[in-house]
Amino acid sequence: MDKWLSHPNAVRLISLALGILLWAVVHFNPDSTPNNVASLIETRTFTDVKVQVRGLDDQSYVLKSMDPAKVKLIVRGTPSDLLAARSDGGYIVEADLSTVKAGTHTITLRTDLPRSIQTIQVEPSTVTVVLEELQTKEFEVQVTTTGTPKEGYKAGAPVLRPTNRAHVTLPASEMDRVDHVGGSISIDGADKTLKDKSVKLVAYDGSGQEIPGAEVDPAVLEVEVPITNPFKQVPIQLKLIGQLPAGLSVANLTPSAEQATIYGPQTELDKIDFIEADLNLSEVTKSGKVDIKLSKSDAVTEVSPAAITVDVQVVLTQTRTIQGLPITVKGLGNGLKMQITNPASGQADITFKGAPAVLDKLQPGDVSVEADLSGRGPGTYTIPLNVNSPRFVDQSGGNTSIEVEITNIGTEPTPTPGLPTTDEAVSGSGIEPDSGEPTGTEAEGTGGTGGTASGSPTASPTVTPTPTSTATSTPSSSPTSSDGA
Repeated sequence: MDKWLSHPNAVRLISLALGILLWAVVHFNPDSTPNNVASLIETRTFTDVKVQVRGLDDQSYVLKSMDPAKVKLIVRGTPSDLLAARSDGGYIVEADLSTVKAGTHTITLRTDLPRSIQTIQVEPSTVTVVLEELQTKEFEVQVTTTGTPKEGYKAGAPVLRPTNRAHVTLPASEMDRVDHVGGSISIDGADKTLKDKSVKLVAYDGSGQEIPGAEVDPAVLEVEVPITNPFKQVPIQLKLIGQLPAGLSVANLTPSAEQATIYGPQTELDKIDFIEADLNLSEVTKSGKVDIKLSKSDAVTEVSPAAITVDVQVVLTQTRTIQGLPITVKGLGNGLKMQITNPASGQADITFKGAPAVLDKLQPGDVSVEADLSGRGPGTYTIPLNVNSPRFVDQSGGNTSIEVEITNIGTEPTPTPGLPTTDEAVSGSGIEPDSGEPTGTEAEGTGGTGGTASGSPTASPTVTPTPTSTATSTPSSSPTSSDGA
C-alpha cells in the first residue's frame, strides 16, 4: 500500500479527484432548478428608438423627410448587458441611404447592437424616406452698415476680402427663394476706417428674412468700411504774388497736380469752388521747381495733397507793341453819346512785356482794352484804360488813358481841329447807346465784356516790336479786323 501511494501517477490521480470534488462543493446549490438558471436572460422593449441615417451623400442630396422617425425595438440579454448598452447608447437602429438617389424610397431598417444582445424585433421594420437633390448657385454679397459714424464723418462703401461673391447650397425646390446673400456691420460712432472686421454671411429671401438650412460658402468674409470726413474735389488755382526780378518773365508754369481733395463739413464744402496755391514770384530767380503749400480755410479739416510742386520756367523779358487796338467803352448813360478826343485815332497802342515764346503767340484778338464811363454826364474826362491780356503778359507801355467828350444826343460836340466831324467819324469817334447799354467784344482768356461804339469799321490794329536792353522780339503779324470803339 505504501509502495502504491508513493507512485507519481497515483498522486496525480488523487489530486485531480480532490479538485473535482472541491469544484462540485462550491457550485452545488440544492435549491437551484433549471428555471432559475434560465431566468438570468431578459427581454426588453424600447418604444422610442430614433432611426439614424447612414451613407447619405450630403454634398448632393438632402433628406427632406423620413417616416417614421422612431421605432419600437425588442431585444434580449442579461440584465447587466442590457443596462450597459442603454447607458452607452448601444441601441442603434439605422437606415442605409448609401445607394439611393433623389426621390421617395422604402428602406429596410437594421440594428447595430452589442454582441451580447440579441435583436428580437424592430417595428416597423422599414421607413419611407424622401431625398431631394441639392443645388449650388453664386450670388454677389451685399454688406450693409448699421448705426451712424461720428458727427461730421461719412461712411464709404464696404470693401470685401478676399472676394465679394458667395455660393449658396439649397434643395432645388427652395433655390428660387434666395434673393441675395448679405451681412451687416455696425459703424455707430466710428471716426476712422474699420479694418479686418469679420461678417457672417446669410442667405435672405425677397422680404429680407433669413432662409433656414441654406449653406453659404464662404460663411465669413473680411470687410473694410472707409470712414472719412465729407470730401470734395476742386481745381487748384495758382495765385501769382509779388514780381519777378527786373528783366525776367515767366514762360510757363507746370503744377504737379491740377485738383485737390478737401475734407470738412458738407455745408462748408458747398461754398468752395477752388483752392489756391500762392506762388511768390519775388522769390524766384531762375527756372526750377518750387514747393507750394495749398491754402485752406479753418472750416476745411484736411487737404490732399497738402502741397504741390510747380515747375517754373523763367526767361529774359522781351517787349512787343500792338498798335490800333479797339477800345471798348462801357457804362455810357442813356441819352448820351461820346467822342474820343485823344488819341485822335480812337484806338490804343499798347506795349507788352513777357517771355519771347508767349509774345510771339500774342494776337490782337487776345487783348481787350476797356474804358468805363459809368456815372459820368456831359463833359470832358480823362478815363484810365483797363488792359486785359493773357497770362504772363503785362503792359509795359503805350496808352494808359484816353480823353473823351460826352454830350447829350442831338447836341453836336465841339469840333476839334484836325479831327473828323461826327458825320465822318470812324468807329470810336462817336457812340450812341443801344438799348441803354453798349455792346462789345470779349477778349479770349479774359472773360470781360463791354460796350463798343457803333460806326464804320476802322483799319486793323498793327503790331510793332519794341526792343529792350535785354532782348529783341520778332512781331507776330496776324492782326484781325474789328469794330472800333
